[in-house]
Amino acid sequence: MLEAAESAGVVHLLGTEFRWATAQALAARAIAEGAIGKPRLAIMVLTIPLLADAEAEVPGWWSDQSQGGGWLGAHAVHAIDQVRSTLGEFEGVSAGLASVVERDWTAEDSYIVHFRVRDGVEGVMTSSAADSGNIVMMTRFIGSTGTLWLEGDTVKLADRSGIRTLEVPEDLRHEPPEPPPADLLTTAYDLLHSTGIDVGPYTSLARTFRQLIAGQEVPTDPRPATFADGVAATEVIDAIRRSARTGTWELVPG
Repeated sequence: MLEAAESAGVVHLLGTEFRWATAQALAARAIAEGAIGKPRLAIMVLTIPLLADAEAEVPGWWSDQSQGGGWLGAHAVHAIDQVRSTLGEFEGVSAGLASVVERDWTAEDSYIVHFRVRDGVEGVMTSSAADSGNIVMMTRFIGSTGTLWLEGDTVKLADRSGIRTLEVPEDLRHEPPEPPPADLLTTAYDLLHSTGIDVGPYTSLARTFRQLIAGQEVPTDPRPATFADGVAATEVIDAIRRSARTGTWELVPG
């Protein structure tokens, strides 16, 4: 797809809308500006009960690993993109994939990944869509001079001067989302979008796409992801699957 798009000379973007999510974009910007010194460690955790029910209805491809399905394909790609756009390119991974709930799937509903990026930052990203308890969401970046973490659309920073909330610049603000009509929420997959949290980021993605097609200049912070980023993310996903099969540390081509 990347080769075809480049050969045709057309605009190509990837649906990584959360690059425009207020907290994610602000955190990436703050880290790039040195808010925590040199990043050393990243911890990313998400557990939700989306697939805790074995009868949960999801798109067909989710069940099929050969189609990129499972929670790795549905969720981890966004976490991978957040790491790449905040900390840099992956060097290697050590991973485990799990199917917590018994169902007729060839793909997983949970994953845990230890990763290292090329400038030495170590990290863990773990998620399960089959946790029957409360939603747990945590993203923390720990650096040589401070720690930064996300709480919804809020970013907090702790260093020698104490704990404070970072001010959100105007270009990263979104209108409060309106949840979609309840009659449209019929499957477990729909519940991922029930809060409307991706409406603002997707609107910014669509606006950027339109401007690029029209030949207009667009802001580069956040930088929109292209099919090239899709290739890079797929290399990481492939390395994760190799590691889960072999039980070894797997390098990510780069």
